[in-house]
Amino acid sequence: MRVRGIHLQQVLLGAALIAALAWNLAKASEINDLRVSAGPTGTRAELKLDAEAEYRLIPLSAPDRLVVDFPGSRLAPRVSPPAGTGVVKAVRTGQPTPGTTRIVFDLAMPVVALKPRFETGADGVRLVLEWPGDHGPGPAAAAPVATATPAAADPIARIAAATQSGTASAAPAPTPADTARASADATSRLIASLPAAGAGAPSATSTASPQRPQPSSDPSPRPAVPTTVATGVPTTVQREPAAQAAPPPRGNAAEAAAAGATRPLVIAIDAGHGGQDPGAVGPTGKREKDITLAIARELARQVNATPGLKAHLVRDTDVFIPLNRRAQLARAAGADMFISIHADAAENRNAKGSSVYVLSLKGASSQRARWLADKENAADLIGGGKVATSDSTLTNVLLDLTQSGQMKASEDAGNHILAGLKRIGNNHKPHIERANFAVLRTSDMPAMLVETAFLSNPEEERRLIDPAFQANVARAVLDGVKTYFTSQPPPGTLFATQAAERGGSSAGVSGGSR
Repeated sequence: MRVRGIHLQQVLLGAALIAALAWNLAKASEINDLRVSAGPTGTRAELKLDAEAEYRLIPLSAPDRLVVDFPGSRLAPRVSPPAGTGVVKAVRTGQPTPGTTRIVFDLAMPVVALKPRFETGADGVRLVLEWPGDHGPGPAAAAPVATATPAAADPIARIAAATQSGTASAAPAPTPADTARASADATSRLIASLPAAGAGAPSATSTASPQRPQPSSDPSPRPAVPTTVATGVPTTVQREPAAQAAPPPRGNAAEAAAAGATRPLVIAIDAGHGGQDPGAVGPTGKREKDITLAIARELARQVNATPGLKAHLVRDTDVFIPLNRRAQLARAAGADMFISIHADAAENRNAKGSSVYVLSLKGASSQRARWLADKENAADLIGGGKVATSDSTLTNVLLDLTQSGQMKASEDAGNHILAGLKRIGNNHKPHIERANFAVLRTSDMPAMLVETAFLSNPEEERRLIDPAFQANVARAVLDGVKTYFTSQPPPGTLFATQAAERGGSSAGVSGGSR
C-alpha cells in the first residue's frame, strides 16, 4: 500500500508539472521589436509581441525607472534596446531569473506612466506604455505677439468682473456697440481662456518650426496637397477682406476669381485622432487615425481643385492635437467651415453606414450619439492632456449664446453632406445626430463630425482602406459643401458672384416673357 501511495504521489506531481509547463507555454510570447518615441504630448514605448503575454510592472525610484518583467517570454535575438528619447533616458534588457525577460526604462524624472494596454495590428500585438507630458526637446515658443486686452476695453470682461464682485448693478450698461463686439469676439476670448489641453501647445504665434514626429504608414498614399497645415502651433492667418472695388460684370465669374476680386472659402479638414491616440481599430488591425488622415488628404486635394474653395488640413502627419486646439487652429486659419473626419465603431460587427453629427449643448439626440461624444471627448485623456473645464457660470452662458448662432448653419450644412454620403451607400441613420462634441465647439463657423463608415465591420474596414472608396467619400462630402455654399453664399466669394449671375439671368428671362 505504501508503494502504491508513493507511485500515486509521483503521478500527481508529474501531472502538476505538465500542467504548469502547459500554462507557461500558453502565456509565453516572443518580443520581436522595441521602440521608443517622443511627441508633443508625451513619450511612448511599443513592445511588439507575437501574442498577448503576462507582464508585471515595477516602478522604482532613486534613480527613477520603470521595470517590465515578462515571465515565460523571451527577447528575439535580433532585437536591441533603442536609444532614449523624451522622458526615457535609456533602455536596458536582461534576465533576472531563467525564463523571465526584463526591460528597464531609465527615466529622466519621476513621472507616472498611463495604464498599459495591448493594441492589435496586422503585424501582431503591441504592449503600449505612455508617459504623458511634453518631455522631449522642442523649439522654444516665441513671445506672444499680442498682450491681454484690458478689462476696461473688453465688455465681456467688464460684465464678468462686475458680476463676480457683486457690483453688476453699479456697472454702466453695455452699449449696443459693446454688445455687437462682445458677440463677435466672445468665442475667441472664452475658448482661449479655458485651460489648454496639453502643456506643450502655445497659443501665441511661434517663429520656430515645430518638431514633428515621423508619420506612420498610410494605407493609401496620396500626392502632396498644396494646402495650409496645422500641427499644434498655429500661425495667425488674416482672412482676406471682400474686394471693395465695383462688382465685376455679370457672366464673368471665372475672370473675377482669376483677378482676385473674390476670396476663397476656407474648409478646415480635421483628420480625427492621431499620435498616441489611434482611435478605433478594425478586425484586421487597421487604425482609425491612418484612415481618417488618408480621407482628409484626398478631401483636401479635391477641395483645392474646386474653384472658390481652399483646404486647410488641421493635421497632415501622425501627431496628436488636443480637441479644443483643433478648433482654435481652424479659426486661426480663417476657416468658413470645419469638418472632422472619423470612422465609427460598435460592438455589433454588422453595424454599417455613414453618419453626420453636429454640436448640441442641451443634450444628445440619442443614446448612441451621447456615447460617441463621450468616447471622442476622451481622446485628450489618451493623448495625455487634461480635459478643459470651466467653473464660471457666466463664461458657460456666454459660450452657449455665441455657439447657438451657428448651430442652425451646422445642421443645414450637415444635412447636405449626409445627402451626399447617401448617394454612395447606406446612411446609418436617415438624419443628422446631435451631441456635445468638444471638437465642434467652434461657434463662429458651421461645424460637423462625419463618421464615414464602421471600421468595426469587416466589410466596411476593407472599403475604408480602398483609395477608390476614400475618393468617393471625399467627393460626397465636397458635394454637400458646395451645395450648402451655393444656397447660402458668403459675400465676396466666387459662390456669391455665381449666385448674382444666376439671379441676373433669371431676371432677364422673366423680363423678356412679359
